[in-house]
Amino acid sequence: MDIAYRPAKPEDLAEAERVVQESANALRVRHGRQPRPVPPSTAFPKFCLAQDPSGLWVAEDGDAIVGFGFSWMGEKFWFLSQLFVRPERQAKGIGQALLSKALMQAKRIGAANRALITPAYNTASTGLYLKNGLYPREPLYRIAAQAHAVAQHPADTGYDITPIAPWPESGEWTGRIDQELLGFRRDMHHQFLLGGVAARAVRIEHAGRAAGYAYISARGHVGPLAIAPDADAKTVVTTALRCALEGGARRVSMLVPGRADVVMQTALALGFRIEVPLVLMAWRPFGNWCNYLPSDPGFM
Repeated sequence: MDIAYRPAKPEDLAEAERVVQESANALRVRHGRQPRPVPPSTAFPKFCLAQDPSGLWVAEDGDAIVGFGFSWMGEKFWFLSQLFVRPERQAKGIGQALLSKALMQAKRIGAANRALITPAYNTASTGLYLKNGLYPREPLYRIAAQAHAVAQHPADTGYDITPIAPWPESGEWTGRIDQELLGFRRDMHHQFLLGGVAARAVRIEHAGRAAGYAYISARGHVGPLAIAPDADAKTVVTTALRCALEGGARRVSMLVPGRADVVMQTALALGFRIEVPLVLMAWRPFGNWCNYLPSDPGFM
């Protein structure tokens, strides 16, 4: 097996995401879950490729892409978004080689921390990340509920909702919240989401001050959701869920950290149930995980 590793090009991304789909579906089926019918979107990889191409790599056997590694940087924070190898090519060193290539981005910029999110049942990948100095730091749970069940518990939270202003006008206050909760700004991610990706982006306010923000997809997924340190977590998450219901989705979902007990208690009382257990792994501990709900494993 003669595998070549090279930086990804824009024309590689559609096939690379089919590799992601094939590998992720094989893992899902092994653990009794339904496969996903379509590959992940190439929108975020394309955006990151234009920002910093050093984080995207493909593994090739001849003309066929057999593996894909994708990482992004936020200030001095490095995050592994995707690392997938075709099922029949796994356990042959391709994943480690791609991870080593992606980590060159962290070394070049001098990352102060490195992290990723992976399914908690993905023991093979977890072992690979442990060998590379990334350790389990926070359990995460994708939870979901039928919209009609959540709607049976209406609540006037007393918090106001306004659309997040277009980028970069909103950068000052979103950056401040991100810095307080995560230790770094996420300007690139806000720019991406506010470019038309999120179906709805809302600033949650109380007495004229920002209590948090929420991005909501057309399918009713809430995240990322940030709760300002001095805000009431229950009220902010309830307000965000009310926004999700207004979009008309049949289901609503969130990715909730284990430490976010107030958020979890609020969601369970509204009928949410756990669908997928995940784990955040990182070189060093970071983040206020009582107040920050990631969007998905690749975006954080």
